[in-house]
Amino acid sequence: MLNKQKTYRIFVLLLTVALLVSCSNQKRVSKGKPLKNKSSGAILNKYAENYFNFEWLGMKISADLDDGEKKTSFKANIRVKKDSIIWVSISPALGVEVARLVITPDSLKLISKVPGDKYYYLGDFSMMSDIAKTDIDFEMVQNLLVGNAIGLEQGEDKYKSRIDDKQYMLISKYNRKLKKVVGVDEKDVAPDDSLEVDLSYKKYERVKKRVDEEDLLVKRYWFNGIDYRLERSVFDDLYNRRSVIVEHEDFKLYEGQSYPEITRLIISSLLTTQSLQIEINRLKTSKEYEFPFEIPKDFERKTNI
Repeated sequence: MLNKQKTYRIFVLLLTVALLVSCSNQKRVSKGKPLKNKSSGAILNKYAENYFNFEWLGMKISADLDDGEKKTSFKANIRVKKDSIIWVSISPALGVEVARLVITPDSLKLISKVPGDKYYYLGDFSMMSDIAKTDIDFEMVQNLLVGNAIGLEQGEDKYKSRIDDKQYMLISKYNRKLKKVVGVDEKDVAPDDSLEVDLSYKKYERVKKRVDEEDLLVKRYWFNGIDYRLERSVFDDLYNRRSVIVEHEDFKLYEGQSYPEITRLIISSLLTTQSLQIEINRLKTSKEYEFPFEIPKDFERKTNI
């Protein structure tokens, strides 16, 4: 009996301490006080508690796409088997399927049912990067759907931590080559600074020949200062002179896990800006799914899309 009482008291004590820690920033913010400084490792550990885990995923979404030339709205049903396959059925407002897409870590399959443009495509995943006009892989798409961080490496030696008003920010540490191209150190970068190449065009081209793309990528992540949910990510790809912004808002709870109801993706280059907003209308993780993909006999195969 004594051991049970002791165990119970220890559990209550640990729970109380955990609640006090989680509420400390909330009290500080409510009183108008700034957030407490946190190491990058501490922020990463707290964020890990918000990571959305699943084995199977079903979603109904509404989406708005602006490709820089025209705006399009559509609805989609999405099914996912984690790390294996993503199945998408796309419909306009009337609800008639116009396209079906199946992607795996190394393949892309598409059926277009648009009147006057009926075809199918079978290829590798690299076509996704061509469509998005930025490097993208299967894991990125999977994480984007549920609001998990993209490209966030574990290890506090990878990032510097900052406070940005009511958010914590992590910024990837600069290497020597990156400092040379940007012209400043990461500690001198304000949270919302736009990072640009600080070199003449010819000198920039010479630097590009001596580095890999990863050497010139700056990653920044913003986390809510109270619950450590990921609210914003910015990726400055200085090698290709483009940026990617991911924003999450309107967080909901599903079976004890948090996900953003709205996600925005903005891709900007020197020539154009594209944006995609996704709103999750329904989400389930408790069902196994099938991924039907049958090519109609009269559809023409395309080798490029």
